[in-house]
Amino acid sequence: MAEKRVDPRVKRTRELIVRAFNELVAEKGHTGLTVQGIAERATVNRATFYAHFTDQYELFDYVISEAFREELQRRLPDSPEQSKENLKALVLAACDYLAGLNTACSRTDRQFRPLIEARVQGELYELLLVWIEATPEKASGRQVSPEVRASVVSWAIFGAALEWSRNGTARTSEEVADQVLLVMVEGLQI
Repeated sequence: MAEKRVDPRVKRTRELIVRAFNELVAEKGHTGLTVQGIAERATVNRATFYAHFTDQYELFDYVISEAFREELQRRLPDSPEQSKENLKALVLAACDYLAGLNTACSRTDRQFRPLIEARVQGELYELLLVWIEATPEKASGRQVSPEVRASVVSWAIFGAALEWSRNGTARTSEEVADQVLLVMVEGLQI
């Protein structure tokens, strides 16, 4: 989640494009959005749009990633690392973000939900991979690659959060987070 130094003009133009995209989505939904419509709303030309994004789907992916990263930044300490508290914060962030999709996505936009969900899982994976690679592995007879560990944990968090967001009225997100941690810490005990 390290920030690169970006030219203020580039940042401003991106913000215009993102704001235009969000306004159009709020007005019309995702269906039928075009690069031309987004560029017109952002008061930039199409060439400028394409200098920042290859198409409206890359922009969509960027907007989802940024929104989820903001949720993570809100919940995690400035220098997050692999810990039970931070894993719980990841579960809670995923639960809240995915639950918010249920109210934010209109019926016509439900087709975009898998794209959003894939982006959330990808963000979880990337963050966990950074944490895992920064944490020295405890000596044991069996070594698991950081990529496999990040994949397993990110899918566990994502799967539990997704299930809760769709059907979780019986439990709180806190309870789900505690249960996910219990499984990850104690394992399957086979």
